[in-house]
Amino acid sequence: MLNKYMNLALITIIKLFSRMGFRVLYILSDFLFFWVYRVFGYRRSVVRSNLMRSFPEKTSGELKKIEKHYFRHLCDVMLESLKTGGMDAEEMQKRMLIRNPEMVNRYLDKGTSVVIMAMHYANWEWLLHMPLAIRHRQFFVYKPLHNEMLDDYLNGLRGRFGGETVPMSIALRKVIEADKSGEPVMTWLAADQAPPWFNSFWTIFLNQETQFFEGPARIAQRFNHPILFQLIRKNKRGYYETWFELLTEEPQKMSEEEIILAYVARTEQFIQDSPAYYIWSHKRWKHLRPSDIPLRTRDRQDAS
Repeated sequence: MLNKYMNLALITIIKLFSRMGFRVLYILSDFLFFWVYRVFGYRRSVVRSNLMRSFPEKTSGELKKIEKHYFRHLCDVMLESLKTGGMDAEEMQKRMLIRNPEMVNRYLDKGTSVVIMAMHYANWEWLLHMPLAIRHRQFFVYKPLHNEMLDDYLNGLRGRFGGETVPMSIALRKVIEADKSGEPVMTWLAADQAPPWFNSFWTIFLNQETQFFEGPARIAQRFNHPILFQLIRKNKRGYYETWFELLTEEPQKMSEEEIILAYVARTEQFIQDSPAYYIWSHKRWKHLRPSDIPLRTRDRQDAS
């Protein structure tokens, strides 16, 4: 019962934040940055370590600049996410501009499903309005929270423009059902998410041995769904744009390894161009590769 009241209080706070104007929101974000970064040093050591290992060629001054920029952006995104419920369709479309929805819609015109491989960059939470511009039935694959009441509330917000949040555990089943019914769907996955420790796909990502999920490549290959890469750029505070790039139209002509390595290469390149907007406070590299698991690299693939 206590947890229920705590959840209700938290949801009430989220609703109050959603009604704030953006000007007030970013004043609060500046205030939050001071406490998060300068006073409490929230995961500052994690961010610093991740940046040092990812960019060994950068000076300490350059890394410090990225670190501070990241925490300012993190505070913005935290409050922008709370604001989501108070944004209507027009404002969502203005603040997260979808540059080339026709690249996805042309597959619907052919009755073809697609897989979108995205990443945790900039503000991915503001992609919930994609059903307003993209005509496929849309599955947004995610990892559920342990807090079911909060999870249900947040999924209600994410689905208010027509997208369906789908737990990772049933994503394949949903795609199979759509395939059997002949309904074209868009399966969206943040494919850079850290998998469980026992996942067997390891490669070099940002100068470190890193695990990746094989699921996105496996789904696309099994059903031969074209794969599009989705990117997000932060243009200025509170304004983003997103667009799609083709990874492959015929995934069955590629191996799972080739698909994942192509995704990793583009993700890495994009992060290196503007590193402050990636999610550095996540403990992405907490596991070590077991000695009996091979390291998949583009060099090894080219040599084979």
